[in-house]
Amino acid sequence: MADIIKVYSETAPRSRFIGIRYGESDRTGGTFAPVWRSWFEHGRFSALEALVTDDWASQNPEAGSYIGLVRVKEGAPFEYWIGMLLPEGAAVPPGYDSLDLPEMNLGVCWVKGKEPDIYFQDEKVFEAIQEAGFETEKTEDGYTLLLERYQRPRFTQKDEEGQVILDVMTKIAFSEQEKAEKEEPAAEVSNEGLYYCANCRKENREVKCPDCGDRGAPLQMDDPIYIGELPGRLRNALQIAFGANEIPFNAMANLGSGFTLAAGDLFESYRVYVPFERAQEARAAFKKVFEING
Repeated sequence: MADIIKVYSETAPRSRFIGIRYGESDRTGGTFAPVWRSWFEHGRFSALEALVTDDWASQNPEAGSYIGLVRVKEGAPFEYWIGMLLPEGAAVPPGYDSLDLPEMNLGVCWVKGKEPDIYFQDEKVFEAIQEAGFETEKTEDGYTLLLERYQRPRFTQKDEEGQVILDVMTKIAFSEQEKAEKEEPAAEVSNEGLYYCANCRKENREVKCPDCGDRGAPLQMDDPIYIGELPGRLRNALQIAFGANEIPFNAMANLGSGFTLAAGDLFESYRVYVPFERAQEARAAFKKVFEING
C-alpha cells in the first residue's frame, strides 16, 4: 500500500531535460523497469551528473535527482523519458536527446510505501494536487507532464519498515498572487531615515534601539540584518532557497562548530543574517523554507 504524505508546490527554473526517450513498445510487463536497470548497468547517468554545475545546484533544490518524465498529448505518441533536469543550454552528450523546459510551477506529492506499490499512483496524485487547491495545466504545446523524481535520500534510504518516498510531480498554474509578484517590478529599497543597531543587528526608525537601548548609526545598505533563527536540519534547504535568488547570507551556529562536528545538525540552530538591501526578499524566502518543510 502507498500513501501520499505531503503535497506542496515548488517553482522549477528554466531547464534542459537531457535523457533518452522511450515509447509504448519499450515497456516490459507494463513497466519500464528493465530500461532503468539498463541505465544503471551501463552507467548512463554519469554523463549527465557531470553537467550539474554549482550554480545549477544552488538554483535547483533537487539537482542531481534522477527523473522519469511522462509526456502525454491527445493524438501524439506516448513518451517516457529517463534522464535529469539540467541547466538551460547544457550540452547534450552523444546518444542522448533533450527537451527545453520553461520555468514551471509544479505540484509535488510525496508517495510513501514499498516498491512496487509506490508506482502507478497517477490518479491519486492528480486528485491530491487538486484537493490541495492547485490547478493542473498543460504545457504551451499541449502536453500533460508527470515527473517521477528519485530524490536522494528520500528514495534511496528505506525506513525501518522498508518504505521509501517517491516524488511525483505535475505542472500546475501559478496562483494570481504569484503571477502578480512576477509581473510587479521590485520595490526600490531605501535606507533613508533608518538607523542600525550593531548589537541587535536590526534596522530602526529611531536613533535609540527600542530593544536594547543602544544608540544606532545611520543604516548602510550592506549592514547585516538579523532575519531569524533556523533549525540545523533546515540549513541546507535555506542555502538552496537563498542560492536560487542569489541572496548572500551568514548563518552563525548557536552551539558552535565543535558541537556540530561532533553531533551533527540535529540539535544545532543558526542565527541568519543578510545585507539590509536583500532583507525583504530574504524574509520571504526564509518563511517559505518553514512552510515547505512543515
